[in-house]
Amino acid sequence: MASLQVKNLPDELHAALRERAEREGTTLSELVTRALRREVALPSMADWLGDLGRLEPVDPGVDVPRLLDEVRGEPAR
Repeated sequence: MASLQVKNLPDELHAALRERAEREGTTLSELVTRALRREVALPSMADWLGDLGRLEPVDPGVDVPRLLDEVRGEPAR
């Protein structure tokens, strides 16, 4: 199994991670490993934006700018 060293980790972040691990009854290593697994399971921002750009526009069936103006109490454009 590989190791990972994190340099320049702020003291307050390290303390918060250590405290969280203690509250959860786990090790700091396991807590950080779970957090990293969650992070890499998500798409990157670039991937997410690329996927979003390939979607077909959706017609909400209402005049959104007019509706927002009404909610804000602004006169119609």
